[in-house]
Amino acid sequence: MSLRVEQGLRVIRAVAERADPTAPLAVGDIAAGVGMPLSAVSRLCSELNGLGMLERGTAYGSYRLGRTAIRLSGRAAAPFAHAVQYALTLAAQQTGETACLAARSGQGIRVVAAIGSAWTLHSPAAVGELIAESRSAIAQALSVEQVGGDEMDGVDVLDGVNGDGARHFESTIGMSVEIAVPVRASTGECIAVLAVRLPSNRAHHTGPPARRALDVARRTIESAVEHWTDSVRPTASEARYPEPAQHPEPAQQTPHALDAAVRILTHLAEGGDSIAGITRATGLRADRAQRLLESCRRAGYILVSPHAAQFQLAWNLHGWHRAAAAPTLTERGKPLVAHAANITRTCGFLTVLAGMRSFTLVEELEMVGDGLQMTSWLGRAHPLIGSDSGPVLAMNFSPAEITRLFPARNTPQEQERFLRHVRRAVRDDVLSMQGFDGAGIQSISAPVRDSSGSVVAAACIVGTTDYIASNAVAFEKVVRELAAGATALLA
Repeated sequence: MSLRVEQGLRVIRAVAERADPTAPLAVGDIAAGVGMPLSAVSRLCSELNGLGMLERGTAYGSYRLGRTAIRLSGRAAAPFAHAVQYALTLAAQQTGETACLAARSGQGIRVVAAIGSAWTLHSPAAVGELIAESRSAIAQALSVEQVGGDEMDGVDVLDGVNGDGARHFESTIGMSVEIAVPVRASTGECIAVLAVRLPSNRAHHTGPPARRALDVARRTIESAVEHWTDSVRPTASEARYPEPAQHPEPAQQTPHALDAAVRILTHLAEGGDSIAGITRATGLRADRAQRLLESCRRAGYILVSPHAAQFQLAWNLHGWHRAAAAPTLTERGKPLVAHAANITRTCGFLTVLAGMRSFTLVEELEMVGDGLQMTSWLGRAHPLIGSDSGPVLAMNFSPAEITRLFPARNTPQEQERFLRHVRRAVRDDVLSMQGFDGAGIQSISAPVRDSSGSVVAAACIVGTTDYIASNAVAFEKVVRELAAGATALLA
């Protein structure tokens, strides 16, 4: 059964590790991707659908990532979600370029978080992207323990470039330069890689500040990892949990192998643990849990710390819920926005954070008054200052972080006004606000959260100031319900 568990977990990865894991993928394509017979993959997909790790697509014989898998990804990423978002946003703001985080995924490497550049001409990175080029600085940084010397396979290596022992890797592939640095756990293992990508014609000017920005970002994430490790492991896991007895599990309670593996992964999403802790939490026998953990490790789901008898989820799982968020809101959020706009007779929106800009995913432009029309914002980005949902989208950041992230062109007065709105949004979980430009419009926004608990979008309605103000209480209730409905899609 260990082989079947490993095969089932590889099937999940084949569906999950894409730029859009919510897009239906035919069983035949899944089978080809994992190198297994079609009949075996079909049976595995059916069982995984029953466990919520996959769900059936719109086309016959197709599957997409399931809600259980998305929640698993979000819970695993939750302790580090704020640090990763702040670190990448800061690196992107300080360089003006694309910043990303990548992790090993089985035999490959995948991007698990990314902030795009605001430049028209830029080097992109997308969550779910496979790092296929072995000369990539990201690939070399993940293999840093096996690498020595100053140059290898066309990759430049700079040791201690900023005086703290950090090792930086730089590669040029085509017309793009990639600068990368490993992210390490407190025990020394490389758990992920931070990188900045930029066009080669800007590398001479941007390279030095990019390396400095990466070191700040690296320390931010490593600090969060160390804090989390200390908080979930105050004592040795064996001291918290007595070694379980090796008696057989009651037959009526014995879960099937894939179900048992999902139970283990779900438990580890809350924090690393030992065999003893896992068996106590899941009710599995220690010998069976050991075999299942080995299958999970071979399938690329589990990291084993060599310095502590602990298992934890690998960081490649963190990308699943991020990749699923935007397509889910775009597809399934439309009827929610349309309903809110229709019953309030306003314009409704779902916007997401893109760096320090808001980006409109869904809109419904209803009546805003006789003789008036709202300009479409669909697919357009706008600086957070001046955006109706900007303060809500910034709720993840502290005031000090927001001040550091703001572009220098914003005045102190603009920043203070924005911070006041953020504080109100955090306090009330909803924000009613007049437009920054004094154009006679008013908005009501509320946060949309994903399975990590992070604010990833804002639900918003917009109308004329007098109309919104005279219906404020009722409309706030509608926006809260819209945000709750969108959150339910993600969490």
